[in-house]
Amino acid sequence: MSLLEVKNINKYFGKKQVIKNVSFSIEEGEILGFIGPNGAGKTTTIKVILGLQSLNSGEVLINGYSIKNDFEKAILNVGAIVESPDLYMYLTGRKNLEMIAAMYKDTPKERINEIIKLVGLDNRIDDKVSKYSLGMRQRLGIAAALIHKPNLLILDEPTNGLDPEGIKELRDLLQRLAKNEKMGVLISSHNLLELESFVTDVCLIKNGEIIVTSAIKDIKRTERTVYTIRLDRTTNIENILNDGDEVLDNKFIKVYRDEKDIPSFIELLVKKKYKIYEVRENLMSLEEAFLKKAGGNIID
Repeated sequence: MSLLEVKNINKYFGKKQVIKNVSFSIEEGEILGFIGPNGAGKTTTIKVILGLQSLNSGEVLINGYSIKNDFEKAILNVGAIVESPDLYMYLTGRKNLEMIAAMYKDTPKERINEIIKLVGLDNRIDDKVSKYSLGMRQRLGIAAALIHKPNLLILDEPTNGLDPEGIKELRDLLQRLAKNEKMGVLISSHNLLELESFVTDVCLIKNGEIIVTSAIKDIKRTERTVYTIRLDRTTNIENILNDGDEVLDNKFIKVYRDEKDIPSFIELLVKKKYKIYEVRENLMSLEEAFLKKAGGNIID
């Protein structure tokens, strides 16, 4: 069973349709990057998923429960940060977590210490939040969202304002949660470069419509598979290349082949006495893939 199933949801503001038949799902241990330009409908979709805005049609299931018909059961195992963590700046990190833990029934005190260690705030948890860096505040916000042991974490633009160190801290934390806690994570962003390094899957949205949902390794593949091959030399190699293949310099060639045809091409190179040092499949960057799928829409 999927942790989150979004099925053909539609949302209107007046006569304007801002979400159009959006569907995707998240499994245990998956980090889904929900990607699109500003105004594409990411935050509205997240608010609908969390029951913060009503949907006009479609269905959202969390752990099998409908957000519309069984809201309390559906939202029970969800942790979320929409836009920015809501923290009391004049209190310590620990006090913030204690206040949030008090909102949940039967939260053991040990859980607070456990979550502090999990997000790596052991050394600063008794400092006032006003002294925290943005990255530390983001981690504290995630700690607050994890107090009740949810299995689904939803984060809206969590990298906004973070420096490279803060982004790395967030990335490492989310990877640990997905792997060790078997948590599903939905993370929305327009910052493709930051998400590329750690999401397992991507869902591209433009003008309220899903363009494609795919494993990240698949969406970054070019329409024709491209391989760069490093050899000892490239003299006279044109004789065995196909139309469209390229000689890049005296060591490298670029060839377009189906994966199944690469072994026979390697055999041909060996037969022709070329020494092969490297065969690398070329993948597009996530930004290149998005621009290709989105028809050139600029991410800003």
